[in-house]
Amino acid sequence: MGHPLGPPSLCMASLYRSGPSNYYELLGVHPGASAEEVKRAFFSKSKELHPDRDPGNPTLHSRFVELSEAYQVLSREQSRRAYDQQLRSGAPPRAPGSSSPPRSAHQAHSSWEPPNARYWAQFHGVRPQGPESRQQQHQHNLRVLRYCLLIMLAGMGLHYVAFRKLEQMHRSFMDEKDRIITAIYNETRARARSVPALACPLLPVPATSGTPTQLCRRSLLQGKQSQAQARAKAESAPAAITTICPRP
Repeated sequence: MGHPLGPPSLCMASLYRSGPSNYYELLGVHPGASAEEVKRAFFSKSKELHPDRDPGNPTLHSRFVELSEAYQVLSREQSRRAYDQQLRSGAPPRAPGSSSPPRSAHQAHSSWEPPNARYWAQFHGVRPQGPESRQQQHQHNLRVLRYCLLIMLAGMGLHYVAFRKLEQMHRSFMDEKDRIITAIYNETRARARSVPALACPLLPVPATSGTPTQLCRRSLLQGKQSQAQARAKAESAPAAITTICPRP
């Protein structure tokens, strides 16, 4: 003899007895409906039975799960054909909400998924936002942030090293250029100093202003003037002697 059903069990039992008997009735479509009609019916029903409309209502969640199961079966041609064959054979079809066996509390906790996971599974590329998915998304965002920071720091380090290397190369180039210019200047200056010594080896260079070439020319001119004066004095000396001492 079974145990008497409490008020919650009676409510659920009456709900299943008065509910739809197959997936077509659950979606509100006739057995000959097209795949597009099944899809539109599922979207319309899912808006009404979505768990987010009343998170504290467990009945709404169970009805939404049944709706998702019905759409998964009827939206695929192979599973729908098998389901229709089961209905035509007179065998008891799989009732809404009875597709999965009961699980223990540990299994339910270990394989927990958000209430609306099956709803979002109909849309490819859209992930349900449950606690685990939010945590995974948060960890993924942190990894992306770390990678971005590492790339930024590596770029700054490479930029600094390249700048220092370029600065060192520029400094070496300028030092070499200064060395070459200084060597050319010193060599030119030494050559300029050696020119007057070769052109006028016996004449003293007066301490006057001017370039070495000008000083050399000035010394030569002064030497010629001195020679002319000495020659003039030598020519005038016999005449002076004759005047002072006349011949007998």
